[in-house]
Amino acid sequence: MYKQILAVVDGSEQSNQALKKASRTAERHGAGLVIGHVLDTRSFSRASPYGDSLWNEIQKSADELLENSKKQAETFGVKNVQTVVSSGNPRVEIPERFVDEYGVDLLVVGGSGLNTVERILVGSVTEACVRRSSSDVLTVKDESEENSYRNILVAVDGSEQSEQALEKAINVAKTHGATLKIAHVVEVQGGPYTYDFLVMQRIEESDKDTEQKEMLEKYKQKAEEQGVEDVETILHYGNPRLEVPNTLTVQNDIDLLVTAATGRGALKRFFTGSVAHASIHHTPADILTVRT
Repeated sequence: MYKQILAVVDGSEQSNQALKKASRTAERHGAGLVIGHVLDTRSFSRASPYGDSLWNEIQKSADELLENSKKQAETFGVKNVQTVVSSGNPRVEIPERFVDEYGVDLLVVGGSGLNTVERILVGSVTEACVRRSSSDVLTVKDESEENSYRNILVAVDGSEQSEQALEKAINVAKTHGATLKIAHVVEVQGGPYTYDFLVMQRIEESDKDTEQKEMLEKYKQKAEEQGVEDVETILHYGNPRLEVPNTLTVQNDIDLLVTAATGRGALKRFFTGSVAHASIHHTPADILTVRT
């Protein structure tokens, strides 16, 4: 599914977790792995009396970090590992320059990094990557040492973009032998409601409700036909930007949330697009944002 993977490291535990996930993914798919680090020049001035010597030390530390990261990746069985270091704005260098120059189709970043309060490096880069990268982005937030995902949730809205996210979710579920939950959230005012609750309240199903259930059933059948053994559907009511990354992820013990970078009404980011960005800040699970 992926041929060239980029992992971003900064020496933090979060980026180390991202490197592990990237290495396992690269080994599983027989993909190449690029390990990148950016020296953030915005927080450093070489005009001081010790500027050049300090800069040399920083570069040396970066080289050591990348060499150690490469050795770690190779212990996971990754055959083709490259390293790259550059200086500049990491919000631009990583999602644009690194991704484009190395032909990356999956970028892996930590959910937060060093200097978390100020969000200087990886934490702030994460959102920039989701917004700017031309590749899929895996945001690693789950700190468990599990080698495989067990419960995958994919958010759909019937758009072509969310169907491409579904395809990726199906592939990941097959690869990991995971349960796949396909969810659609109908946006309503007044709080979250499950479909069963609404039925108990004798709210008459609308034609639109029927269409949504048929959509979910069609997607379920598609996943089963492609070899996913355990598939469930969820029709939920509430604010999708809250319900998908929070309620549905927690209630279903999800360890990977899959969303499209954009969905219906891309300019307004009505559903999946806004869910993708909300998930970065609010979900405890790893997030695979699929670029379409």
